[in-house]
Amino acid sequence: WEYLLSVNAARDNFGYFNTNFCLVAHSHVPLIFGQNKDGKCFAAKTPSALRLGSEKRRLIINPGGVGQPRDGDPRASYALYDNEAQIMYHCRVNYDITVTQKKMMEHKLPLPLVLRLNYGY
Repeated sequence: WEYLLSVNAARDNFGYFNTNFCLVAHSHVPLIFGQNKDGKCFAAKTPSALRLGSEKRRLIINPGGVGQPRDGDPRASYALYDNEAQIMYHCRVNYDITVTQKKMMEHKLPLPLVLRLNYGY
């Protein structure tokens, strides 16, 4: 997978799976891309809960990143999927950024990566 950050990139990737939804990660930005039955694609912010059993559209869902969030929210971002209820829950949690930054500095990670944790970008 490539970074899916635009409707055009998502449109190009819907052909790589044949299920109603696909969960992806790595871009660090929580986003949902959808494709209606007519092939029209759209983008939306990830809601706190989303029912996924719809046959009306296909979805590519990115819950964001536990580390290095890049949507302006420094909290860790992840999803939980309830297979029985077919609901995805998007979660955000605070964590001790200062401790994480200290460990990053000890391991000599690049300073921009360390500092961006404060801002979620």
